Amino acid sequence: MVSFSSSYTFVALLVPFWCCFVVSHAEIRCWSIVLLVDGYVLPENTSRNKAVNAADTTISTTKGGIFNIKGKRAPSEDRSIQNAARNNATGKYPSAIRGFKVPSRELQPPFPDGLNGGRLVTLPADYYFPSTPPTTSASTSSTSTSSTNVASSIGSSFLLPPRKISVWLPPQYDMCPNDVRFPVLYCHDGQNAIQDSSSWTGYSWRLAGALTRMSERKMLQTNHLHTPPIVVLLPCAEDRIAFLPRRHLEYGDISQTFAQSHADFVGFTLKPLIDSMFRTMPEKEHTAAMGTSLGGQASFHLLIRHTDIFGKAACMSPAFQPSILSAVATLPSSTLKDKTIYIDNGGDVDDVKVPLLDPFDHFSMNHWWNPGYWWLDSQLQPGIDAMRLALDLKGIKYDYQRFAGGRHNERAWSWRIDKPLFSLYGVKN
Repeated sequence: MVSFSSSYTFVALLVPFWCCFVVSHAEIRCWSIVLLVDGYVLPENTSRNKAVNAADTTISTTKGGIFNIKGKRAPSEDRSIQNAARNNATGKYPSAIRGFKVPSRELQPPFPDGLNGGRLVTLPADYYFPSTPPTTSASTSSTSTSSTNVASSIGSSFLLPPRKISVWLPPQYDMCPNDVRFPVLYCHDGQNAIQDSSSWTGYSWRLAGALTRMSERKMLQTNHLHTPPIVVLLPCAEDRIAFLPRRHLEYGDISQTFAQSHADFVGFTLKPLIDSMFRTMPEKEHTAAMGTSLGGQASFHLLIRHTDIFGKAACMSPAFQPSILSAVATLPSSTLKDKTIYIDNGGDVDDVKVPLLDPFDHFSMNHWWNPGYWWLDSQLQPGIDAMRLALDLKGIKYDYQRFAGGRHNERAWSWRIDKPLFSLYGVKN
């Protein structure tokens, strides 16, 4: 039998919980609370906030992550979708709502893998490598006849075989009004940029993760909403010509026909198509290229070959070769005066050496046996120094950063991916 004292103790313990339930129940009826990890609370007494709460319900999923009040779960990487849904419903950023906190994740690596609330649009090869002129509306209007001829004569030839190209649209693209336009970032080795599952080594740059976090903090000087740019993922070729990887030719020194064909395809064929299909800012100051290793050289190639099309280039651990160095050294200074240029690399710096082995490089199921490429950034340093000298002699401004002990692979680049993005798009103040 339960004694009086023990029953009294039981009731005394139960009363606070009952009171909490009553208070919480009353509060839930008066407030529509979205339990974000670092979110904010919106009252449900206005039509505007009802629209916001409806947007929260719409985007909730059953995957792991943060909870909303209705018991559903939304992936933590999709929090940027939730912010965009609120922005669309209110017509303003949540920060405009007095007294409420804007949710934002920490801006430090490792950034989240995957699309981060955005979506991929895959363009089949016949969009820009047509055997006959395409009839879809996406490839008409802004795409000129000369561009189609370039695609037919170059894209379907031995020099540049057809391949699918994916486009990452940020979460805000589908949420914003149709008059909101986006800058465009063209990424070489695009299969390595966003998703670990598609990367050579099983690690990607985590590009979308970094962009969405920077957007949350309004660090991107892209448009009035500080959204991420549209990202065009240019996949490299994976076949070989004799013993040489085709990628080394397409991204190779700028005197090579393969490299010139690739640059002309991106500038004359792909860019007009992208501008005709999506809500882009087509001006050169809003068009950037980015790449790593030889992809960094290919990005710089676009900047100096198509100066009226590309205004920015980010080159991570670039493999600069003789022809591009001599071209920069002999170009008129005015060619690159108005350009945004970012260069970085890792490697041995003073007493800090690149470790021979980093076990974390081999925790992926894809290409787990890779050597980690510990020697490459140090090996590429002379070419980077030569490029910096050429730029300095021309009086051209650029952003250079050195990461002591940095390796030459996707995992290493993912840990500093926010640096080139801030150089290209960051709010300078």
